[in-house]
Amino acid sequence: MTDELKKIIFSQQISKVFSEYNWVINKDSKSKFHSYSVGDIADYYLNVRHDNDKIYLQFTLDIEIPDNKFNELLILINIANQNSKEGFFVFDFKLRKINFNLISPYSIKTEEISLDDFFKINLDFTNSLFHNFVSGVHNLFYGEKIEGALELLFLNNEGCA
Repeated sequence: MTDELKKIIFSQQISKVFSEYNWVINKDSKSKFHSYSVGDIADYYLNVRHDNDKIYLQFTLDIEIPDNKFNELLILINIANQNSKEGFFVFDFKLRKINFNLISPYSIKTEEISLDDFFKINLDFTNSLFHNFVSGVHNLFYGEKIEGALELLFLNNEGCA
């Protein structure tokens, strides 16, 4: 994260936005993530990067993945990607983690208040998306069949960001 972006992200106004959505800002400079959130089923980590007038948000879902459910998880990720126009899920095979990437055009030179709105919109969207996605993953892992309903999990998120 650039120093300019750090100043904005760690400002009191932006920190309040993260706090509203239950994200804790990690002020440890050696940490590999900017912020984290602890959920009932999974934990989430966020890295923020700014480059070429775009803000890159990479969310990592930390959930244990049983080996016998791996193929079904990849199918679920594919369905989620088909229904999310704002970002995309990627499975990190090396770390066995699910990442959600959201890339938005945004100049860092804009006012802090508009960055405040930017994070409110995107954190609200991702919280809703993660709730639906993690519910689907939980159902998948623990045998609660949701046949034919996987696509419905993600319909609420269309057009939110």
